[in-house]
Amino acid sequence: MKVMNVAVVGAGIYGINHVNAYTWNPNTNLVAVCDLNKEITDRIAEQYNVKTYNDVNEMLDNEEIDAVSIATPDAFHMDPALAAIRHGKPILVEKPLATTSEDAKKILAEAEKYNVRVAVDYHKRWDPAAINVRNELQNEESGAPIRGYMCMDDIIDVPTEWFNWADKSSPVHFLGTHCYDQVRWYMGCEVEEVYAVGTKKVLKARGVDTYDSIQATLKMENGCYWTVENSWILPKGFAKNNDGRTQILCENAMFRIDSQNRGVEIYNNSKLRTPNSYFILNNCGRPSGFGIEPINDFIYCLQNDLPFIADGNDGLQAELIAEAVHESLEKGVAVKLKRD
Repeated sequence: MKVMNVAVVGAGIYGINHVNAYTWNPNTNLVAVCDLNKEITDRIAEQYNVKTYNDVNEMLDNEEIDAVSIATPDAFHMDPALAAIRHGKPILVEKPLATTSEDAKKILAEAEKYNVRVAVDYHKRWDPAAINVRNELQNEESGAPIRGYMCMDDIIDVPTEWFNWADKSSPVHFLGTHCYDQVRWYMGCEVEEVYAVGTKKVLKARGVDTYDSIQATLKMENGCYWTVENSWILPKGFAKNNDGRTQILCENAMFRIDSQNRGVEIYNNSKLRTPNSYFILNNCGRPSGFGIEPINDFIYCLQNDLPFIADGNDGLQAELIAEAVHESLEKGVAVKLKRD
């Protein structure tokens, strides 16, 4: 099997996971990393002994690359995605594919034009608990789904301290698209209509003009209704950087997932911590878990000509839902999804 030359664009808080995954994957050769921040690329060059760039087109012009990971901030996926596509490179884009459906459609149109494959890193599709529930939902004995509930929240450090672009995103784009994608994946059908409410108070008072919390009701094609809640203002003292819970009621079964406490509790003199031992785990320097698996799976699918578990259309559909949620927030009415 041919070892693939790969590059990563965006090596910040989450992009570093792509760098680590490709460093350890025996089927990849990490040839280059690109980031606009020279401090980041200098650090990457020293730590990983890899060539670095601050311009994506320069990297693509100069290096022999077979595939590209894009892990730039939410609102800045399109330009590097288009650059890679126009160089004929298949791409894995961190969620969301884009923060507007217009940008998402441009990416997919160029991918079709250049015959390039697009994957989106909706890593919850690789979560063992989620896979278990999805398999049970496909069991006829469970019966039809009646209602669903999902929440995914982050602590307030995320939009106020982790990065400086929260005003260009929202709980819907940063967290909600994970949920919307997972709901589609669970249900095996599309969202028809959404109604949403939200609050702008805590972050706006801190000078970050974005929503604190958004609650959305999704009407599915199969008649199931979902409530999806997303916020990123959990208090600093919360036991984990994020919280997540799911409950699905079917005709003959009910399923619950608690993604906040995965069974490990760590206490010290200041607080309790509940790490997710299944997401990204450092095992003697080697990364593993369902946060790493989709990155490796991207390469596996390319090498074996297999369909992606989450592809460009999945990215577009999640963004259409997110866009409809924002439209509902602004207009105060239910919004039917518009699909071409």
